[in-house]
Parts: sequence; C-alpha cells; structure tokens
Amino acid sequence: MAEYLTKVILDTSIYIPFINEGISHPVLQLEYKPLFYMSAVVIEELYAGAFDTVSVKLLDRMYETFENLGRIVVPEVSDWQKTGKVVAKLGKKYGFEEKFLLKITNDVLIAFSARRVGAVVVTFNIKDFSRIKEFVDFKIYGAI
Repeated sequence: MAEYLTKVILDTSIYIPFINEGISHPVLQLEYKPLFYMSAVVIEELYAGAFDTVSVKLLDRMYETFENLGRIVVPEVSDWQKTGKVVAKLGKKYGFEEKFLLKITNDVLIAFSARRVGAVVVTFNIKDFSRIKEFVDFKIYGAI
C-alpha cells in the first residue's frame, strides 16, 4: 500500500474541471497518493456553483465523506483577521478592483487554512496564489 506524501487541499479550480469534464491535475496521478483535506471555503464555492440536484447530491456525498474523516479545514477567526490585512496589501500593490478583492479573499483564506494544518494547496490558479504567497508563507504544489 502506498504511503501518503503530504496533506493536500485542492482549490476549487481543481474540482470544477474534474467534476464537469473529468480533467485531473497531475498531483492526482502520482504513484503515491496525498492525504486529502477539504477547505470549508472550497466546499462553499462548489455549492454556490451547483445549480442542479445531481450536483448538490454529489457535493453532499463529498462533504459527508470529508466530515466523517475529520478532514474539513475551517478558517479560524485569526485567519479572517489576517486575510483582511493581506487583501488590503494585495489591493494596494496590484490595484485590484473591489470585485476581484472579494474573490481573492477566499483564496487567501484557503492559504491561511492550509498553512495552519501543514497542507499544500493544489490549484490551477497559480497566478493569484503566487501573489498571495508574497504575503503568506504557505505551500503551493508546482510553484517555483
């Protein structure tokens, strides 16, 4: 039996193409499988985009599996506080519009949650997470 390499949190950008089209990220094809955790932020984003009963039932099963395993990572109060500070720094440095800052808030929460539990974030959204990494020390799979 393969040993786990490390704790991993998949970003929403990984789940959507996998669920919709069966497209997987290379980390999902390793000989040694990572130990997967679910971010509460990611599950919220997935539910927000689920517009049919079949999708909701799939997400319910996925949520229940992670919940039963005790592998749902929820942002703590301090994560929210630090996220607000990082979002302000990102806005100042990159001049993002308010709409984008609201979107990137979730990614910053994922980064802080992953750091807290020692997990690597796996994402197709390397650009935004690399910018977040300028202000938050966390691991991104495949990042230079």
